[in-house]
This record gives sequence, structure tokens and C-alpha cells, in this order.
Amino acid sequence: MRYVLAVARHGSFGRAAEALLIAQPSLSRQVRDVEKELGEELFVRGASGATVTAAGRVFVAHARQVVAMADSIGEVVRAETPPRELVQIGLPPGLSTEWTSEVARGLLRHVPGADVRFVEAGSAEQLRLLTQGRLDVAVVHQLPPADTWSALLASDPLGVAVRPDHPLASAASYRLADLDQLRVLVHSRDQIPTQQDGILAAASSSGISPVWIFARFVEHSRACAEAAEADAVLVSSHTAVRQLPDWAWRPVQDLGQPMNTWVVRRNDARDVVALVIGVVRASRTRPDAESQRED
Repeated sequence: MRYVLAVARHGSFGRAAEALLIAQPSLSRQVRDVEKELGEELFVRGASGATVTAAGRVFVAHARQVVAMADSIGEVVRAETPPRELVQIGLPPGLSTEWTSEVARGLLRHVPGADVRFVEAGSAEQLRLLTQGRLDVAVVHQLPPADTWSALLASDPLGVAVRPDHPLASAASYRLADLDQLRVLVHSRDQIPTQQDGILAAASSSGISPVWIFARFVEHSRACAEAAEADAVLVSSHTAVRQLPDWAWRPVQDLGQPMNTWVVRRNDARDVVALVIGVVRASRTRPDAESQRED
């Protein structure tokens, strides 16, 4: 149909073929096929070009309408389809890839109106971005601010990974008293603020004096521990499995400081954000349990 219109517009098979970027014999064959199907000649071919016949004029008039309608279908569909809303979701380092993949698939399936973007950031940075309106959903390991909406996704015991050559590594379980005088690597306050306060309070109540080494670390726990000559690293089991596989990890029985994971949003969040959070909370995989464990 478009080929016939091109020949009619240019008045020549040669010029039409050039405009369509196809070979002239191919164009002539395509038009002949249309004429055979209709049982009518659409053009009178001559040395000076191609002249539209009476039947051709009728065909061209209808073809122009059909092509115009076909070209407008995309615009009509786009006009009737609601635009997708951008939703930015923060993810802290170390979450289970199984969980994040399940959430991503669930959002595509259940919230097609959301144009989801994941943002990797620590808990403190996520909450700052959330307050600034630059993040819609935060997944964090620190207690959410009181002026936000939040829900607990998971809670797992915090423990220590002890270097293989340390005597404590062979113990069946760890207690706070076991950490006395040990060099223990812990996340810094600006990384997980509430964790540091709880750990210091628990140590003080137990009357122990570990040598706390506060540092920012995410994916390089081992390097940080080696550089600091730490005897132990305070992390979740998931991080220990991934980054310190030969260090002996045990939960600290009387620490009372679980590794919590919350999902957080602003109180004035859009409706689509609430739908996204519903999918996040419905995930059957634990966010902190990749092959059993997390940070």
C-alpha cells in the first residue's frame, strides 16, 4: 500500500524506489502483485513515468486514509495508556540477591504502572535521601525516624566472626564476656548509628572493655579486619559467609542487638509507593538470608 502511494506521489517507479531505498525491480514486482490481487491496473507505465489510472485514483484515496490511521495508532494507544510513575527504592549493601530479584520480578508483575529504579546506598544516606524527597522507599538497617511510616521486614541475630587462629574460634558459642580485651571491628556511627549505641551500652552493662575499632566497611570486611589487626568482626551471619568464610561466626548470645531490616516511606507518599511497598513486604525470600545469612 505504501509502495503504491510512493509511485503515485513521485510519478515514477525509479524515483519512488530511490525514496524508499529499495531496488526498482522489487518495487515494480510489489505493485504488480497488488494489481493482480485487485484485478485492476493502478498505473499506466510509460517512458516518461507512471500515470495513475482511474482505478488507481480510487485505490490511492482509500490507501491514504488507511495509512494515516495506521500511523496514528501508536499515538492513540500512548494517549490512552497512563504514564508510568518513577519510584526510587534504596537498597543497602549486602542484601540477598535472591530477595532483590524476587522483589524486582514482583514489581514488574504486580505494579506495572511503576517505573522502578534501585539506588544502592547505606542506611543513613537512604534516610537522608528519603527526607529530601530524592528516594521513595528506603530499605535500611537502622531504626527509622518517628515521622516516617515503616515496617519491619526481618530481624536476625548479630554476631562476631573470629579469625581462624584465635583461641575463641573453637568455642561452641560466644557471649559478651568473650569479647573482653579483643580488638573488634564494628560499623561506624555514620554507617549504622543506632547499632553503635546499643553495642557500647551492652558492653558497659556487662563490665567488659573490648578494643572497639569503628570503621566504614561494606564489601571488604576481610581487608578492613586485616588492616586493623582485628581479632573479630561484628557482622551478621550472611556477611560472614560471603566475606569471612574461614572465620568462625557465632551469634553473641547476650548481646540483644539484632540486625533489623526495615522498609520505610514518607507519610505523604504517593499511592504507587504504597503498592510497591506491598510487593516488597510480600516477598517470600528473606532480604537478609542468601544461602542462610546477611549484613
